[in-house]
Amino acid sequence: MRSIFSERIVDQLKIITQAPIAIAFLDNDLRYVAHSSKWCEDYNLGYTDIKGMHHYDLFPILSREWKEVHQRVLKGSEESCDEELLIINGKQRWIKWNMKPWHNYDDKVTGVIIVTEDLTEAVELRRKNLYDYDLLFKACLRKQIGTWEYDHINGELHWSNATRTIHETPKDFIPKANEALDFYKSGASRTKITKAFFQAITKGTSYDLELELITAKGTPIWVRAAGISEFINGICLRLYGTFEDITYKK
Repeated sequence: MRSIFSERIVDQLKIITQAPIAIAFLDNDLRYVAHSSKWCEDYNLGYTDIKGMHHYDLFPILSREWKEVHQRVLKGSEESCDEELLIINGKQRWIKWNMKPWHNYDDKVTGVIIVTEDLTEAVELRRKNLYDYDLLFKACLRKQIGTWEYDHINGELHWSNATRTIHETPKDFIPKANEALDFYKSGASRTKITKAFFQAITKGTSYDLELELITAKGTPIWVRAAGISEFINGICLRLYGTFEDITYKK
């Protein structure tokens, strides 16, 4: 039985080396037993084979908290984090990680399995979008231009007070996406904004349109509606933009 089990472990370790994710198997002394090539690639280790090397020799500035996590996992705990900032070779990296104990055929802990995902690009993009979003809304406050935000994950639409004023709705009015589109004049304007909104969600296409709109009190006006979408990993998280009454220009 042990021989068969050992052969299975060897086969599994071979699969690990070819895995498209960053994964590492460490023994009880925290020396590498197996790892994927992406592990070395993600952490710029300068090696293609680190089997037998000690984890702390490759990451000499690991914090005390990380070392305590390793010890807890070696005692049977499973731990994870959805987003954590690390300094790796002098560079900031955001990672998602999971650690669990590695058991032998007697169900005894013989090491640690670590799986990580590099989130740096997605986190930096989100932070940039938040910065752009903040600048946009501050500019709108100075110019008294309305703003809006649509949470695509939860299907929630939020209007600023200026946007409600332009629509001539009460200050406590909470719009739904389909209701917001219905304010646009039936015909060319409603068709254009519906198409633009859909493409922003599905393709990430921004828009800036001048359209006719009928307010809640029945007043016909011209508005300038602009929208920008935010995507992460191919999924649209939200849309946000500006809303301006340009009737005086028309």
